[in-house]
Amino acid sequence: MLMAEWIMGLIGVLLCLFEGYCIQSFFGRFAVPKLCRIRNAGWATGIAWIVIRAFSEGLYSDTDSVSLIMELLFTFCTLFVFCVCWYQGNVLLKIFLAVQFISLRELSFWTGYSLIYIGNEMIEALAHKAGIGMASAEYLPVAAGILSCFVIALVGAARCALLFVSTRKIAGSYCSKQRGRMGKEVAFYLLPSVAGTLVSVLVRLLLITVTDGTPVLLYEKYPALYLIIPMTALVLLGAVVFSFRIYQDMAVLQEERAEKIVLENQITQMQSSIVEMEHLYDGIRSVKHDMKNHMAVLQNLIQKRYSGEDEEIRQYFEGMRQSVEQIDSRVHTGNAVSDAVVGSKFRYAAKKVKGIRLDASKFMLTDAVTIKAYDMGIILNNGLDNAVEACMQMREKQPDAETYITIRSFRAKNMYFIEIENSFDGSALSRGDSGLPISTKKDKEVHGIGLKNIRKCAVKYGGDLDCIVEGNKFTLSVMVKS
Repeated sequence: MLMAEWIMGLIGVLLCLFEGYCIQSFFGRFAVPKLCRIRNAGWATGIAWIVIRAFSEGLYSDTDSVSLIMELLFTFCTLFVFCVCWYQGNVLLKIFLAVQFISLRELSFWTGYSLIYIGNEMIEALAHKAGIGMASAEYLPVAAGILSCFVIALVGAARCALLFVSTRKIAGSYCSKQRGRMGKEVAFYLLPSVAGTLVSVLVRLLLITVTDGTPVLLYEKYPALYLIIPMTALVLLGAVVFSFRIYQDMAVLQEERAEKIVLENQITQMQSSIVEMEHLYDGIRSVKHDMKNHMAVLQNLIQKRYSGEDEEIRQYFEGMRQSVEQIDSRVHTGNAVSDAVVGSKFRYAAKKVKGIRLDASKFMLTDAVTIKAYDMGIILNNGLDNAVEACMQMREKQPDAETYITIRSFRAKNMYFIEIENSFDGSALSRGDSGLPISTKKDKEVHGIGLKNIRKCAVKYGGDLDCIVEGNKFTLSVMVKS
């Protein structure tokens, strides 16, 4: 019997260690420790869980329903306090982590707990055989102890398997860009988890009943519960896992829809830029076509050779110069699409931000740069949109501050660089998992996708992008193979 108790204790320790492993990998997927620079900081969660379990079992060692509920409440509160102290992120995330793990653990426990029924039946069958002389009564305690150890190990294995699979499924479904934060969607996540925890509390309250002054285990009074409770727990466990996954899939679809809207807007902008470019070059062709007539008139004026006609010739030349300036795009990059895009964005910036300094004199595209017009349009549209937005925000906060946008390009070995430099208000820019600045706009589901699309274009041509912040200067550097 002592050996059996020792084995059961060992199984309990191993089960607690495995739960510690599950909780540290589960929490580590959602949040980052505040002391993340410390090596193996994530393992502190597993150690903390083992300590919490040891304290809870020591404080509430009784087996009555009230003690079981108090143990559950103590475990949740202590785990939540640990999350607040140890992990970065908002309070909603920490509530989610504590409630979710407690719920998964409880539902896994009640799903596997009914396997004890198998052990009880085997022990009763063995005792019955010993009673009728079919088995030796001398070895009955030893056999009962072995069977008890086997059943406890079986229950523990089932609990571990369910807890491991459920935590991995939820962690694997998590796809948020902002690790360490949760918003109002946490209410949707926690509905099945809270329901599962409340069912666990209800079962704990009713677990032990009193019949004729004698405590009776609920399972013994109603054997059908050996099937009903695990089925209920298993259904709730599936609801917790799949509801989280469904919401994450919905979030991905929403993000893809937002990206589609942005791309559609970019295509519309590209089409407008191309139409503007066509009008521009139609005007240039028209001027070239009229040059013959202009030259003929000029020749006639010269032939007159009357006094005072020189002034007339000078005025005629001045009119020609003004006509050409009116149809000039003022931006010459060596590429018609880039001329139209940069010219359009610069005119928009000059309209929105009075006195802004705009410079594209050092931005040139040559035949050696094999970027498709559509991809170049995405890079320039998104990059200049962000630059104009930053200058507008800076002008709102600092009306007298100098605002500027400079776009330039250069080659280094076999790489071609496009840099868009602009002034901004100098506020700190946090970075997401992608390493890109997180949008400061309220509607982050739609905004903040521009840099991601620029990176996709750069990667397509064997390059990447970088965001450089120096004081009040922000530089977007896009690198592609030339």
